[in-house]
Amino acid sequence: MSLMISKILDIQRWDARLFRNPSTDGARGRCSAHGKDSCSRPATAYVALSDARTERKEWGACDEWLSTNAAAVEFLIAHPLD
Repeated sequence: MSLMISKILDIQRWDARLFRNPSTDGARGRCSAHGKDSCSRPATAYVALSDARTERKEWGACDEWLSTNAAAVEFLIAHPLD
């Protein structure tokens, strides 16, 4: 499983209204967790993260990323999607 440097703050079912910037790939329903060139799957979740440089980043994430990223799997065990 992939490891992340960023900390996951929140994962919710994808909804464009959750994104602060509507022009991002994630807000447009594309997976931005894998990166634009490596994933063409639709986003099924909204993911909010923080890291040393940014207080809050927002991604759209596909089902594959949610099930293969160690931090996402751990977060979803503790906070299952409704």
